[in-house]
Amino acid sequence: MNARARLQRQIELGLARMTVGHWRRGMRPRDPMVAELAAAEMSAALGYPVLPADLGWRGESYRNDDLGLCGANAPVETLRTLAGLSGRDMRRRDLLQDGSAFIASAFADPVLSSLTGVVDRIVGALIRDVTATFRKLDAKFGSSEIRPQAVGFLHDQTRAARDNHPNPDLFSALAELTQFCGWLAQDSNREALAQRYYIQALSLAEHADDAMLAGRVLTGISDQAAQLGHPRQSLALARAALRRSVKHSTSAVQAMLYDKNAWALARNGDEAGCRRALDRMDAAIARDDGDGPPWAGHYNAGDAAECRGHCLLLGQAREAEERLEQARALQGTARTRSYAEADLALSRLRRPAPELELEGALEAAHQAVAVAGQVSSQRIVKKLAELDGALGEHPTVAVREWREQVRPLLQSTVA
Repeated sequence: MNARARLQRQIELGLARMTVGHWRRGMRPRDPMVAELAAAEMSAALGYPVLPADLGWRGESYRNDDLGLCGANAPVETLRTLAGLSGRDMRRRDLLQDGSAFIASAFADPVLSSLTGVVDRIVGALIRDVTATFRKLDAKFGSSEIRPQAVGFLHDQTRAARDNHPNPDLFSALAELTQFCGWLAQDSNREALAQRYYIQALSLAEHADDAMLAGRVLTGISDQAAQLGHPRQSLALARAALRRSVKHSTSAVQAMLYDKNAWALARNGDEAGCRRALDRMDAAIARDDGDGPPWAGHYNAGDAAECRGHCLLLGQAREAEERLEQARALQGTARTRSYAEADLALSRLRRPAPELELEGALEAAHQAVAVAGQVSSQRIVKKLAELDGALGEHPTVAVREWREQVRPLLQSTVA
């Protein structure tokens, strides 16, 4: 640190070993500059960024926490950033939870890089089997149960890749894992953290020149923007995903791309455009022969029916109900089934005479709660809260009983 201070700050720090010992026992540097120098030394030793805030210290730039918000052109820099982000995520439960916000405009540069191909491409290895296992566990138990293990695995694999000579296949596998960690963070209601994972996943997909996966990441980014109330950005991102990937994608992946495009169009009030996208989605899933990447293997006719039902729910309740009933019969995972059941209840409540549909709405609502109890997912909690608000307009005894049943789920939090 003394040498770094002379070289970078042109001062004599005169730091003694005893002072460093005090820090190791819990004391904090008083001078923000000293905290920055100590963090810089730790970063050099570990090989990934460490900020004073990671150590519980106040540094000179403690308010500007932008780690992970930029995609690097060089693969080694992407790995370095990702190792730092996942390392901090493992060690700080409050990372990007309270003081940091989702920044819609932060996606602009990484998306532009994805579309224009300015990201360097070099070489990587294979970790898809573990990621596939994590996906199955997430579908069964929810994000909070497996997120620490997934982030720890990502951190270890990123550091190993950084220290070796990665190839495109490894970058693609790491991109898939990083995108999944972004989803887990988003499903745990940690949006700023999820945004950073998505940006790094997009960079890794581009380092691998994996067009399909780049499109998958972009659709995830589009969905996040929509969920956080940025419909115009969501539509721009969904269109970017199509431009980047649709010509290079298998039928199942094309269906996924049109799925998110339809959602974004529906949220922007473009009914005609939404229906065109839905028709293309249905045509793509009808062509699917199962020959696609493993991460797209879950997408099927049930997901397509659910998407059409969700979109039509914004304006065509009766038609939405038909599609959601179809999705109910086809959906296999607890998260998607609960979501579809809740939307089915909402579609019945949006009929011209909702009081006549209350019994059917409550039947679906009870199914949604029964399935939701199997998984820990903030996505489901938000959907149930929406349903709770809609049912609250009908103060019957049966509705009050349902609301009492759902209350523990609505009060739960995902770690």
